[in-house]
Amino acid sequence: MRPALGRLGWLALGGVGGFVVLALGAAAGLWAQAWDVPVGRPYMSPGTGAWLGTDALGYDLWAQAVQGARVSLVAGGGGALGAVTVGGVLGAWAGLRGGWTDRLLSGATDAFAAVPPVVALLAVALALGPGVATVVLAIAATQWTGVFRAARAEGQRLRAADYYRAAQAMGAGTLHQIGWHVVPALRPVLLSALVVLFAHAVKVEALLAYLGASAPELPSWGKLLARSGSELARGVWWPTLAASAPLALLVLCAQVLADRSRRAVE
Repeated sequence: MRPALGRLGWLALGGVGGFVVLALGAAAGLWAQAWDVPVGRPYMSPGTGAWLGTDALGYDLWAQAVQGARVSLVAGGGGALGAVTVGGVLGAWAGLRGGWTDRLLSGATDAFAAVPPVVALLAVALALGPGVATVVLAIAATQWTGVFRAARAEGQRLRAADYYRAAQAMGAGTLHQIGWHVVPALRPVLLSALVVLFAHAVKVEALLAYLGASAPELPSWGKLLARSGSELARGVWWPTLAASAPLALLVLCAQVLADRSRRAVE
């Protein structure tokens, strides 16, 4: 996969890695002061006292931005990993088993895919209450259908192979076949889907945070954007910049990496 990523793909991977380092440093208290402690006057413009300025309560926007990176990475990474796991296991199970199992799971997947994603996301978020875990579960529960179809197709192909029939004759179960045959065959596709879903999940987390469904006790980019709308109309532009710039950069890096990784497995 390394040559196929190209220079741009590796730059994008480095960008995502930089956000990971930033988030880990924020968790360890290396890059910023406490985000919920006033550091100056309200609406201080960006400068040496506060790199990205302060908000309406005098809180440091830089500290909130780097803490928001933690929320986005955890929600995006956890949600994408959950969606790939759910879709991969259910799809492989349907493809290998065939019969009524395949028809039942495929029908349920088609019905679920027909529901508008925003409606499904909000339904899960409202049912579970706001929080990072809710965002992870909402993303995992609504983004797995594409992975299901890819894993189902590989399971169907494997079901016709002679070595699968031989393994069945020796008593190997469906879970054994998924772990030993389907997952290795699908590894490039699953890794590509993981990157694609991560880029999408970061945007979903920002949307849910904007609507108030993310963690109420933690800063996030979507929450900053929701608060900064009225401030922007008064000429206070730096809260919007503190939220939108890192969000756009992370999504751009993730989408470039997703595009390059998709090409690498084609």
